[in-house]
Amino acid sequence: MRALWRYSFFLFFTFHLMPVLAEEQQIGLLWKIEKSDVAASYLFGTIHSEDKRVTNLPKAVKQAFEQADSVSTEISLDLENMLKVTLAMMFQGEEKLSDFLDKSYYEKTVTALKAYGLPELAVRKLKPWTVILTLSMPKSETGKALDMILYEKAVKAKKAVYGLETIEEQLAVFEDLSMAEQIKLLKETVDKLDENAALFENMHRIYLQKNLTELMTFSQQHMQKTDNPKLMDKFIEGILYKRNLRMLERMQARLQEGNAFVAVGALHLPGKQGLLHLLKEQGYRISAVY
Repeated sequence: MRALWRYSFFLFFTFHLMPVLAEEQQIGLLWKIEKSDVAASYLFGTIHSEDKRVTNLPKAVKQAFEQADSVSTEISLDLENMLKVTLAMMFQGEEKLSDFLDKSYYEKTVTALKAYGLPELAVRKLKPWTVILTLSMPKSETGKALDMILYEKAVKAKKAVYGLETIEEQLAVFEDLSMAEQIKLLKETVDKLDENAALFENMHRIYLQKNLTELMTFSQQHMQKTDNPKLMDKFIEGILYKRNLRMLERMQARLQEGNAFVAVGALHLPGKQGLLHLLKEQGYRISAVY
């Protein structure tokens, strides 16, 4: 069970793989959001990583974070939500992963997850979508990725902390996939494990260059390799586009208060359906700070 805690944060990784369409070069991870008669707020694009190149926050980000009155993340990363995630990731009844996965792929899955510190006893109770997300992330050493670090800093500083979504809303993206759809994606994930090291390094490289447009292009190229394009389109609609609209609506109260710091996955920002464009459509002035 302790090992599973590290994987409670997988829900915040998948947006890094989603394709979006861009109209222009968008470079920057920290964006100032302004509107008349309201103190400016900031929108920060994150990556679910514990790499020190990511977690050592730049001066501009530190300043925006420290001066903010409120901090909003995709969900509140409190103990109650983490328990909900942990429970949702596992079959609760008599069902087990091997009931849905043929022997060959089950053995490959067990071998792959052993490298993540999960014994077969734990693997057998994992839902297919949990396996997909686990294997789609770098191995965790500390369990403290960027999003969790920001949340803990906000709580320690006694800032007002908000979640833009409920954990049930995020979980629904995965639970709405049929078992057959989950198995298809799991098999594809296992078949492409050898690509992960290069994928993770490229994602970090592009993120650290602050180039949202290149990050988006890289994601498009990666997703074109899928064996299940229609299924992936369905997943993208739920994991990215619908969530962008929901987060846009939920952050309005904080932006109207002003002096807010909002942190969401970097690929929620760019493109026609991204938060930067959607905020502009609502009359906000957007400018890159870092």
